[in-house]
Amino acid sequence: MNSGPLVFLGLFITMALSWLGFVMGPQLQMGDMQPTTNILIGATGQVYPHTEPGTAHQGAEIYRAEGCASCHTQQVRPREAGYDISRGWGIRRSTAVDYLYAQSVMLGQHRVGPDLANAGLRMDANAVLLRLYNPRALPNNSTSIMPPYSFLFERHKIQGIPSADALRIPAPYGPLDGYEIIPRPEAIELANYIASLRQDGYLFEAPPPAQLMPKTNAPAPTNSPATK
Repeated sequence: MNSGPLVFLGLFITMALSWLGFVMGPQLQMGDMQPTTNILIGATGQVYPHTEPGTAHQGAEIYRAEGCASCHTQQVRPREAGYDISRGWGIRRSTAVDYLYAQSVMLGQHRVGPDLANAGLRMDANAVLLRLYNPRALPNNSTSIMPPYSFLFERHKIQGIPSADALRIPAPYGPLDGYEIIPRPEAIELANYIASLRQDGYLFEAPPPAQLMPKTNAPAPTNSPATK
């Protein structure tokens, strides 16, 4: 008796069930997840996690294209695994929920520079633009090894009144007298993306520290050892 068709059918059913269990099942469970109203940030009532606002979505594509994930991570390690939280890179460890709306999660490969999972809590878009143009122009950052991304900016000759979009660059890193540095749209989009990165909502998987948890004054049970 030729058992080849039965073997093929058994293998096909096994592969199909495996695909349904490991691929289709999680997709049906989590593919259409939406933020819930019980995950809030402080008293603001803001729902977490949130989508990338404005042009930050385009900035994420530039972040990926420029290889920023080669030197920066976007994952805060727990206290027992490093010093990320004590360095001010986050208020808690990163969880899977933080990346719910990321079309392509860019956790990074190496930490040549600081973690950026909460970059938006440390600097605004203007500070990011200055860092992109010349990171050594920032105060107390003259030894930075980050390369400048000056090709994302244009040098214009000042015609009358300086442009409101021009970078305020401290000497001696600014342009020659009579010129100004204007960020290109790609630079603004990238800066908006980096400034939008924040993991500031406490979740079930990563609750607040004990000192921030609400205290209760519930009486001890009558049958507890403390009452005997």
